[in-house]
Amino acid sequence: FNKVEALLHIMQTTITNAQETGVLTVPPPILSRVYQTLSRGYVNLLNTKKITDTKFPFPFVNLLSLLFILESLFMPLMMASIVNHIVWAPICCFLPLFGL
Repeated sequence: FNKVEALLHIMQTTITNAQETGVLTVPPPILSRVYQTLSRGYVNLLNTKKITDTKFPFPFVNLLSLLFILESLFMPLMMASIVNHIVWAPICCFLPLFGL
């Protein structure tokens, strides 16, 4: 049971019934624009579901984890050899590693 599909169906049938009974007196081109907007919203919802349902490949996750571990091991060594000041070396190491 999909609540969004049910709500979309209820809205479309309510609009159609209101148009047929004369409660909603809107010209057909404008009413078709309402249906088009509802349809676009539903298509955009389905596109976002596709993005969230697509899994990130497992080998890439392992590779990124390994690279992050290597960077966190070697970055302090590189910064200690490049930067000679005792305060700037930890700052220059912390910012790239943790993305501040």
